[in-house]
Amino acid sequence: MGLRERKKQATRRALRDAVVGLTLERGLEDVTVEEIAAAADVSTRTFFNYFTTKEDALLGDLPVGPDEEELRAFADGRPTGEFTEDLVTLLVDSLVDTEDLDSQREDMKLHHRLIEREPQLLPGLLARFHDVEVCLGKAVAERLRVGYEDDRPQLVAAVAMSVVRNTTQELHAAGDDPVDVADKIRNAFRALGEIFGTKSD
Repeated sequence: MGLRERKKQATRRALRDAVVGLTLERGLEDVTVEEIAAAADVSTRTFFNYFTTKEDALLGDLPVGPDEEELRAFADGRPTGEFTEDLVTLLVDSLVDTEDLDSQREDMKLHHRLIEREPQLLPGLLARFHDVEVCLGKAVAERLRVGYEDDRPQLVAAVAMSVVRNTTQELHAAGDDPVDVADKIRNAFRALGEIFGTKSD
């Protein structure tokens, strides 16, 4: 990553830290964009170069969905050619930061506090998850060579996002215990398959 990109990321983080701190202290309605920019030591114009609204800044980059290259690789049958294993790889690489679980846990705690403090943020957060789910569903449809209107891609995407949410909640609760994220997601899919494949007596 070049110096320019590192500076941009640092500015984005400073703005988000500023809006989070001010919101938790006073509430979003009592915080202005001008105050956020000043706290981050940038101009108001700079704020709008990074975020469209205060709510957008508060939600930050959550959730970070798969990029086009990752979606294309999955749709093309990579990296292994085995559907579930490739789906696990896609979810872990794009939605869970396995390199810095401590920071991710702290971010999750922070988002919980923000949603409790500002419940009006929840629809925006859910909309972001829905957008990621749609992108994932379209990649699944391509891989299965069916239309997105087919029930299966949408069901796979919905289940996958639910598994990710459940897994991240477990990460939150795990504390300092070591966690194999890919294995947890893999086991969740296996358990669901066993449950739904069980015949009633």
